[in-house]
Amino acid sequence: MKVITLILGVVILAGCASNKPTDPALFSRAEAAIQRAVNAGAEEHAPVELRFAMERLRFAQEVASEREDYELAAWRAQESELNAELAYVKTQAELARAEEDTALRAVEQVQEDIQIEFGEESLE
Repeated sequence: MKVITLILGVVILAGCASNKPTDPALFSRAEAAIQRAVNAGAEEHAPVELRFAMERLRFAQEVASEREDYELAAWRAQESELNAELAYVKTQAELARAEEDTALRAVEQVQEDIQIEFGEESLE
């Protein structure tokens, strides 16, 4: 029942939406999210998500200026921001995994060094 109510609410809001110019803040937030992802290293660690974010923003800007479909532009700008956030989070996860791997290798190396220096019993 709640799902039906939610869907009806969205449909009603969509039908009532005016075609007023897109809030420039939507574009700014998307651009900032893309830049944050790029600065974090998304070009290497989340290139697909970053590309989607950039494409959605470019499409939103074109739709707003050429077709004046501001509602679609707003949706695409929000999509862009979400894709950029996904790219950022994915990048952070990849970097954390890499740090974890480095730390585990360091621990293994220390254990090997201890075994060589003091023998097998020293680790127990």
